Amino acid sequence: MRIALVAAAVLLAAPADAAPTPRPVARTGIRLERVATGLDHPVHVAAPAGDPRLFVVEQPGRIRILRAGRVQPRPFLDIRDRVGWGGERGLLSVAFHPHYRQNGFLFVDYTDRHGDTRIVRFRANPGADVVDPGTAKLLLTIPQPYANHNGGLVLFAPDGMLWIGMGDGGSAGDPHLNGQNPESLLGKMLRIDVDHGDPYAIPADNPFARGGGRPEIWAMGLRNPWRYAIDGETRLVYIADVGQDDWEEVDVAPAARAGLNYGWNRMEGSHPFRPVAGDTAHLVPPVYEYGHAEGCSITGGAVYRGAAAPALRGCYVFSDYCQGWLRSFRYAGGQVSELTRWRVDDAGAPSSFGTDGQGEMYLVSLDGRIFRIVAERSS
Repeated sequence: MRIALVAAAVLLAAPADAAPTPRPVARTGIRLERVATGLDHPVHVAAPAGDPRLFVVEQPGRIRILRAGRVQPRPFLDIRDRVGWGGERGLLSVAFHPHYRQNGFLFVDYTDRHGDTRIVRFRANPGADVVDPGTAKLLLTIPQPYANHNGGLVLFAPDGMLWIGMGDGGSAGDPHLNGQNPESLLGKMLRIDVDHGDPYAIPADNPFARGGGRPEIWAMGLRNPWRYAIDGETRLVYIADVGQDDWEEVDVAPAARAGLNYGWNRMEGSHPFRPVAGDTAHLVPPVYEYGHAEGCSITGGAVYRGAAAPALRGCYVFSDYCQGWLRSFRYAGGQVSELTRWRVDDAGAPSSFGTDGQGEMYLVSLDGRIFRIVAERSS
């Protein structure tokens, strides 16, 4: 766990100076309630709205069901025979269609046996606990030049479009300059319409829908947006972009704002990495960053909208894979406030966050544990 002149014309201008990085304030009031153990390299959890089950993605290629606190013995989906996993590769996420109860569609992002990214749709009986792998329909294959920086999250936005987070293709320093290349799908946020076209359609408001770059692109200049979130109330997208040598960052922008460029590999966070003279003013800086004295790999992250931890309501919650702390902040009016480091028990190796069908938030640890985020018990 870095644009061509033709592309620059469609990119929206943004301030070049990042906001000062605040220091977190330590607080109590939140705890991690363990709800499952013994899972095999879990990297994501999700659920259709209103569904009592929690679906856990295991990196080697299975999706397991957590029901009433128990992991069901039979996998919901088992595609280990087509997944290449290890390191940053594997089955990396699942997204349930907004109308899953009617159509049974679910979408996964995985690395195939050749090391390339595949976005695949499956179809299930919405109430069933098992998916037939034979229902697979390939939407998109993205060649990967190296084994790292696969991105990996598929997520539906409130407007029904499917977003796909793609890393820059790997190695170090973006040697192929994919982040700033509008003809590459690597180092980007992609946005497609899975309800029209075969296998998908291009939304008309995508920045390159009429040319100048790959039409699937929504935003660019990302190194490895392993996890991101779109808040259904504010319609803001929060992108936790994993850094290179020195800085981890969170980028925030309206989900409807097309064509933003987050700077990689010209910038690492708000700091020059390989700048090009006169070509940084349009780059969007992070709203929050932290240095590698505090961690090594940011794990996003979502805005809490549940009921079990009222102190977090409206806060973006995130962690760091190496340090295992739990932090949150509020974002409004272009400013970060209330940056908090919560005093919680060991979170292991946080690999992801996710929500269940009732909107409660979970932290996933690669060591096999799943935690629900709840308020601390009153004494």
